[in-house]
Amino acid sequence: LCVIAGNISPIDVITHVPILCEEADIPYVYVPSKEDLATAGATKRPMCCVLVLTKPTKGKLDPAEQEKIKADYSQVVADISELTSSLF
Repeated sequence: LCVIAGNISPIDVITHVPILCEEADIPYVYVPSKEDLATAGATKRPMCCVLVLTKPTKGKLDPAEQEKIKADYSQVVADISELTSSLF
């Protein structure tokens, strides 16, 4: 899941991100502000986008924990898809 801030300036910094997400079949959603995205990511520095992965890039998780993360991730993606489809 890719979360993209909507108030990035200049916009050219992130215009390619949705295209890359679509090509890689990664769901994406916009949030209003880069500051809110930073707060959600527990950092003080504003961020233009965050990629949420279902497995760590380093180390390993036990299979039960991996399945729980995948189930939670699938639920979040389904909720976001439902919200965005009801807006349009």
